[in-house]
Amino acid sequence: MSDQATADQLAIRRLNADYCDAILRRDAEAWGATWADDASWILMGEPTQGRDNIVAQWLATMEGFPVVFHQVTNEQIDISGDTATQRVYLNEELITADQQALRFVGVYNDECIRTPQGWRYASRRFGVLYQGPGALIADGWMGYPA
Repeated sequence: MSDQATADQLAIRRLNADYCDAILRRDAEAWGATWADDASWILMGEPTQGRDNIVAQWLATMEGFPVVFHQVTNEQIDISGDTATQRVYLNEELITADQQALRFVGVYNDECIRTPQGWRYASRRFGVLYQGPGALIADGWMGYPA
């Protein structure tokens, strides 16, 4: 693998890590920065177009989940010049607004683009592989440390 290919792989893995970190910290600005301006997001079959609309949709969705533990694994990244596709698996545990524990296991199918600011999501489609009771207990969650 060339130095550029290695650097691109690492940069896209960092993009995925930044996305998860922003979710855990509930940082809409940092989360929004992972998206291209004209990106598309398909969440649970519902498409949203454009970074501002995507961030607004994310904020509305997050209102229903006061606790979210979001992690990705098994990043399969294929790069071709200034574009890339990837398949990334998700494990997410949540606590709903009514204090119910919920778990999602799913897969992201993504298109990424190189921008002057670095790699960004151009398209992100999430598919559910499992949805059911979660292992988190509401009283045990301490939140992100200050």
